[in-house]
Amino acid sequence: MVASAAWSDTYAGLLRDETIQAFVRSAYSLERLASRITSNHLYVASGDGPVVAFADAQVLSDRIVLGAIYALPQLRGHGVGTALLKALLAALPPLPMTADVVVGNRKGEVFYERRGFVPRETLHADLFGEAVVERRWWRDPSEPRPDDDDRAAAWMNERTVPRI
Repeated sequence: MVASAAWSDTYAGLLRDETIQAFVRSAYSLERLASRITSNHLYVASGDGPVVAFADAQVLSDRIVLGAIYALPQLRGHGVGTALLKALLAALPPLPMTADVVVGNRKGEVFYERRGFVPRETLHADLFGEAVVERRWWRDPSEPRPDDDDRAAAWMNERTVPRI
């Protein structure tokens, strides 16, 4: 499962293993997935078989909340996340977009920074009994879309990025 592999790889050393496992069980339960499919804009990328990455976003009146964008760890840096972000930006209204990133998650911070997001608010949360500090990253709709690079273009041209 993409979410489990991505969360384990991304948050190892930042969050307790129990927190990671509890979050994945809760956020990606069948009920929550059904809710994401029916209420959010959920996109997946598949290689020659199963899903290898996904992104979901919720459109609010004043912004788009990027709830998740994850790829299998071995596919990071191959353009699939950029392809998914570009698909969302093309399909959704021109509103500011936000993404909440755990402080210290350099993989996430670098991803968003390179795609025109800037950190603004600092948020304090409790994640299954663990205190977590996050930064809310904002992307203005006037920002140019992420640059086309060969890796993202390959995912867009050779693989499907359908809305479920």
